[in-house]
Amino acid sequence: MILGKLKEATREQHENLESVVGVMDKLFKREDYERLLTKFYKFYSSIEPRVGQNDMQAEGFDFEVRRKTASLESDLKNLGIFDDIKSVAGTWDDLPTLDTPAKAFGACYVMEGATLGGQIIMRHLKEHLDLTPDNGGSFFNSYGHEVGSKWKEFCGVITAFAERQGDDETIVEAARETFDSFGRCFAQTSAAGI
Repeated sequence: MILGKLKEATREQHENLESVVGVMDKLFKREDYERLLTKFYKFYSSIEPRVGQNDMQAEGFDFEVRRKTASLESDLKNLGIFDDIKSVAGTWDDLPTLDTPAKAFGACYVMEGATLGGQIIMRHLKEHLDLTPDNGGSFFNSYGHEVGSKWKEFCGVITAFAERQGDDETIVEAARETFDSFGRCFAQTSAAGI
């Protein structure tokens, strides 16, 4: 089954990304949070248009309602730094090729999985920085109380797609490449002082 293959094949990339991002040990000051959001903005605003070039709706997945760039922009605006960040962050071009629905599903596996982790980060932000979805924390609360059901829905769609297409290797490789790209984006952005 595709979900088991994805989890096993991306375990190392997932762990590497978590260590590069290092969210929980760095989010005690607003400036740290602003830098974190800037990194997410750079990655998501670059990868989402590539995923969106595929007709995911035809495959039973409404990617348009799951885009996160608007939430990141809203958070950056609420924090009063969007105009400054937009020019500093730029775009991230070191992305995997996402020119088929199978590859796009691999990338979505990474992004939808990150949304699950966002719930833990949101609790941390509320406790330490008094942030809520209304004042700068909407990205990490993307689906609110529906995060579990949205994840299950995605899992059902990607499983059905993989069973129809029989292209598990392409999905898995795209997920691995997306994790790696995400990690490189965070590492390079950190090295640049963002």
